[in-house]
Amino acid sequence: MGAEGLVRRSVQASAVALGAAIVLLPSPVARQPAPRTSPPASVPRPIDALAAQVLERMPSLEVEEAFDLASVVRKESVSAGLDPVLVMAVIGVESGWEPAAVSDRGARGLMQLRRLALETEERTAGLPPGDVHDPVHNVRMGIRYLARMVDLFDDVDLGLVAYNSGPTRLSSFLNATDEVPDSMWVYARKVRREERRIRREMLRAEAVVAQAVQ
Repeated sequence: MGAEGLVRRSVQASAVALGAAIVLLPSPVARQPAPRTSPPASVPRPIDALAAQVLERMPSLEVEEAFDLASVVRKESVSAGLDPVLVMAVIGVESGWEPAAVSDRGARGLMQLRRLALETEERTAGLPPGDVHDPVHNVRMGIRYLARMVDLFDDVDLGLVAYNSGPTRLSSFLNATDEVPDSMWVYARKVRREERRIRREMLRAEAVVAQAVQ
């Protein structure tokens, strides 16, 4: 989907979120003039860039579902001190935005959580067991697990390595040699490339919006 299509779907999302009736295509029926007593039309809020990205990557979602997922990404990331775009990149690298994804090591869902990691985060948050394949629940717990890795190693990139390889394995290398093997950095680099790609897409979409309103 190009930037124009992304903007079109995100405008739809803005309309749903506001409960506003935004017509994206011309109607074959001529409109009647609004009565003088009608209130002014609602002004939609700015397009949600994260929701637009979710819509592009998960086109099967309803617009409201995309807004819900984007809202969780934003709120949980900010609360944990993480960049929401970084989290979006992790989702892309981990599962390709496929909620039903299962790895050969048993990791599941959008952020590819193993059972122990999921149960630990649920218990820490005081939440009952949830569906690991539910996008909202998986992302909420995945962000908290990633934040715990970042806090544990006091570095975002090391946190990414630990998220992928496991904190025990990373700690063993650091304790033995005070270095991280290059093979373990591959994942962090891949996430960072995806993060940069998402940012470029968001900038292009913003440019399309700016041209449209001129």
